[in-house]
Amino acid sequence: MRKIIGILVLLLIVAIGGYVYWFYINRYSDGQREGVLQKFSRKGNVFKTYEGEILMSGFGRVGGNFQAQYFYFSVEDPKIVTVLEQSIGKNVIIHYNQYRKSLPWRGDTYTNMNEKPGQYIVDKVELGASTPTNNNNNNAEDIIPY
Repeated sequence: MRKIIGILVLLLIVAIGGYVYWFYINRYSDGQREGVLQKFSRKGNVFKTYEGEILMSGFGRVGGNFQAQYFYFSVEDPKIVTVLEQSIGKNVIIHYNQYRKSLPWRGDTYTNMNEKPGQYIVDKVELGASTPTNNNNNNAEDIIPY
């Protein structure tokens, strides 16, 4: 009987360890996003984390309407925080890791806000191409006929 209880306890520990690894440590995906850094702030009640929002180019379809595409993310690295704080309003390219479930000290989870549920943690950032501005130099090619 004691041997069976020992095996069950061992199986329970392995199952809990596998669950924690699969959902909280193992990356689900990684990738890059590019857009204008709209918002970047530090927030949280117990764990203060850095959270950001990128306005990506193009529009997405939500229901019967078209909406701007936003990408929400969290940042852990202080070096990336300083770069992003200086890049508000600029075009940035971020590399992120997506996890299946969130840990509170890693940042917010944007399950209902991003295209795919999960926690997105930025681990690299670079400045993108400059955002086009209107400098009132209208050339004949720039004018779109009706």
